[in-house]
Amino acid sequence: MAPRLIITGSTGYIGSRLAATARERGFDVVEFGRRSGAKWRIGDEPVASDLEGAAAVIHLAHSWATEPEAAEENNINISGTVKLAEAARAAGVPHFVFSSSTSSRREALNVYGRTKFRIEQHLTASSAAPIVRIARIGLVYGGPRVAMYGLMAKLAGLSPLLPMIGLSRKVQPIHLDEVAAGLLALATREDLQPQTFVLAHEKPISFAAWLGILRRSQGKGKLHFIPIPLGFALFACRMTKLVPLIPTVDPERVLGLAGAAPMESAESLRLLGLNPADPTMVLTREFAQTDQEESHGEAKALLQYLGITPTPVQLQRLDEGLRREGLSPLGLSPRLIRNPRLLAFFEPPANHAQHRLARALYLADIASEPERYSSKKSGLFGAVLAIAGDVLLFPLRALLAGRYR
Repeated sequence: MAPRLIITGSTGYIGSRLAATARERGFDVVEFGRRSGAKWRIGDEPVASDLEGAAAVIHLAHSWATEPEAAEENNINISGTVKLAEAARAAGVPHFVFSSSTSSRREALNVYGRTKFRIEQHLTASSAAPIVRIARIGLVYGGPRVAMYGLMAKLAGLSPLLPMIGLSRKVQPIHLDEVAAGLLALATREDLQPQTFVLAHEKPISFAAWLGILRRSQGKGKLHFIPIPLGFALFACRMTKLVPLIPTVDPERVLGLAGAAPMESAESLRLLGLNPADPTMVLTREFAQTDQEESHGEAKALLQYLGITPTPVQLQRLDEGLRREGLSPLGLSPRLIRNPRLLAFFEPPANHAQHRLARALYLADIASEPERYSSKKSGLFGAVLAIAGDVLLFPLRALLAGRYR
């Protein structure tokens, strides 16, 4: 029978990769959460039958709904974590892994770091202490471009000039897959004593150097910075909540960066058998692979927009043509790739011959020409509909076409 592993917070950036990795390694993964089979949220009373027979509980879930500076008994992140850990021990679960952070400090600038520290203190003083293993996780990168990693990658790639705080602060990157491997080791290894482990690269680098790595890995040039004071950054965060149509930036992220400080991780990595890879090499490979997949998806969408069911030959032909002309990738949104008909809103007027999307569609037309023009032609009714659609969409096309210029 496959060992049973309980994971909370399995829909998050780390949790989703951890659950997938555990299943690949043969674990029977049980996900605790609002959208999972076990309808549970942090703070709920755990059901003993849900915990019995589990090899371990890995607790990643964190609630932002509670007052951050609430007293211990009113902060569900603290009371809920201790409640779950003690229930796990009572049910005979041998290991409880708590996902903490390298920002976990009594004097942390951000509430998140202080809360994690308080949880650690309560866990080590609880009746669950003999089964608790704490994982302080560094700056996680890799995989899907979401969460903090996705935001940093996007900022680093937007412009060669970037206003930023905390440029001299030291960070310790660690890949998402390495974090998953470390958490699984903590959940299953019998030779590890209950203690605090640091999952982070043993050689800290400056935040400025980290952003530079993110930019170069995307095939872009050098990054230049405009240092900004913390007070101004926090004011800007507050303004993002008041101004519509722009992304909201959480001050917690800014404070977390401003208070970043490295932690000793060499011994933890040795005990867990982890050897973190060079982020530059890993990211260069990942970004290249993502661009290739994105380019393939865009080629397929372009052909489908023209009414063609793409064949492998057509896709290869168009992929090569787009790369040769410097049009790959165009940067089409995932929504457009999934729904190619929406490209009608972004296609420029016919006289915009130098428009990137127009050129890409022209190449798609050429790539599909042999099959396209041997098929049945549209009738009069179809032609009338196409012309009417072009006329009606013209104002929108004139407005939106600049996005993929």
